[in-house]
Amino acid sequence: MVLIASAATASVLFTFLQFPWYYGFNPGADLNLGLVIAFFFYLLLSFVYWTIGVIMPRSGNDYVWVSRTFHPAIGFSWAMVFMVSSFSTGYVGGLSSWVYALGTALSMWGSLYNSQGLIGLANWVSSPWGGFLFVIVLTLVFAGLTLVGSRAIKSFIYLTSILSLVAIIIMWGILGTTSPAAFAAKWDMVLGHYTTYDNIVTLASNAGWSLTPITLAATMTSMPFVVLFLLGNNVTTVMAGEIKGFRKAIPIALIASLILSVLLWMGCNTFTLGAVGAKWMYALGYLWDNAPNSYNGVLPIAPTLPLMVSLIVYPNQFMIFVIYVTMLVGSINAIFISFWLPSRYFFAWAFDRILPTKVADVNKRFRTPHIAIALITVLWILIAILYWFTSFSIALSISTLLYNLCFAIVALGCVIFPFTKKDLLAQAPAFLAKKIVGIPLISIIGALCSACFFWIGYISIMNPLIITPTTYGAIIAIGLIVGCLIIYYASLLYHKKRGLDIALVFKEIPPD
Repeated sequence: MVLIASAATASVLFTFLQFPWYYGFNPGADLNLGLVIAFFFYLLLSFVYWTIGVIMPRSGNDYVWVSRTFHPAIGFSWAMVFMVSSFSTGYVGGLSSWVYALGTALSMWGSLYNSQGLIGLANWVSSPWGGFLFVIVLTLVFAGLTLVGSRAIKSFIYLTSILSLVAIIIMWGILGTTSPAAFAAKWDMVLGHYTTYDNIVTLASNAGWSLTPITLAATMTSMPFVVLFLLGNNVTTVMAGEIKGFRKAIPIALIASLILSVLLWMGCNTFTLGAVGAKWMYALGYLWDNAPNSYNGVLPIAPTLPLMVSLIVYPNQFMIFVIYVTMLVGSINAIFISFWLPSRYFFAWAFDRILPTKVADVNKRFRTPHIAIALITVLWILIAILYWFTSFSIALSISTLLYNLCFAIVALGCVIFPFTKKDLLAQAPAFLAKKIVGIPLISIIGALCSACFFWIGYISIMNPLIITPTTYGAIIAIGLIVGCLIIYYASLLYHKKRGLDIALVFKEIPPD
């Protein structure tokens, strides 16, 4: 559970372009300070998910929580919006980033060693159809792995987590023993025919960049970016119904993964800036994020962390091979988790009869919800088509607002349930059920958590660098909610005509 939760927040994949992306959009912000602040936001959220995980340990846990705390139609709409905004970004967006990283790695290797074959393969992988075919193949591989069951999934997660750890150790070792002067010399030797290390700062300055002093205000403004570094460990409760010893496993997974993720990101950030130079990273990020024409005019390769690490060890081909393999293979666990867990929502919806009960069927041989897995596979392929061949990726920027609002709603459920469903309070963790001036501690934590994520959502929608408002995005968001309401009430009417009031199902927690 700790590995699953950690992979969702601390995958090596997320290091590839996170630093130039963060510093380019947030002059004057300090990521390490931001991570400390974000830790407290996610600690509150961890207490919320700890509570709902042990009170309602069922598949599709947070959907079950919202549907029983508020209303089934709200719960169904909430789960669909959360799944599309969070999991589709994590899966289709993450898988697209992985394919992009693969293309960059092949391109970098081909450029370093003048291999036209690798450069040609990199160009094919980076093309829309080449990248899309990679996405489809990996999706089908993930579907097969998910169908086979828990033993295969455990082995896969253990293997990829080990490789991820190896990648982090290698990366930290290389970056931690390199100075900006040594990195600059290696950059100029290998990539100087494109542009020199110092010229990156000059190009950024000519494009309008200037070094900004670090301030708390700038760091606070960057929080919608910072929270993305720690997003995801709560998804482990989606499979709460399958966890043995869930009362111990859930809090350990939530808290341990949060601490490990903060330490990982602070370590990666500190070692990277120490190796390449903070000023240079701000300038590089500005060019990459805000002046792409200037950047692409001099460098044909994205400023990924694997690029920087492989530059340092050049010309050691063996080490470059190990870096790319461990980073790429060690990254794929996070993408798989984003593919795998949403099938539990389909299972839970069918169990509640919002979807046909057939969807909740479990394969007798593998003991997995095979129809739910098939449906999620089809959904991811459809979203992949939209992501690769339409403006869906731009519209999906609204996800930053949506999943923050989703977290706020779950937290609000923790505010009200001690007063509306008093019997459930006794099942909450003992210290969270204790009252302060007559109010349960979990209600106070829920209120603070909800306020934090409403605030982050507000900052997100006010910043055009985070959310690009589009009619397409608004239609998707509103269409999901309206469509879910129609499906729920149509199902309610359908079953009522056959003498079954499915609204009564939501008066109870689903059985094990």
